[in-house]
Amino acid sequence: MSAPHQGRQSPSPQNQTDEQQAPLASGKTPAQFRQESMDKAQRGAQGLESNPKHPLEDIEARKFSKGPGNKSSQLYDE
Repeated sequence: MSAPHQGRQSPSPQNQTDEQQAPLASGKTPAQFRQESMDKAQRGAQGLESNPKHPLEDIEARKFSKGPGNKSSQLYDE
């Protein structure tokens, strides 16, 4: 082994840990867990609205509505 930075190579297979020798994960869910995952996702989304109302939406609507509490609308009525 001739490397510019000695000690940065992987250890020989005899000296590797089990994690280093194991094959890389594919990132796919095994079939035995796939249906369970889909069921959990569907149950979690059951009570959700498609377009939920923002918590401050009512407050903002009241700020810009004309009414008895808004004195600026009464300036031009006189």
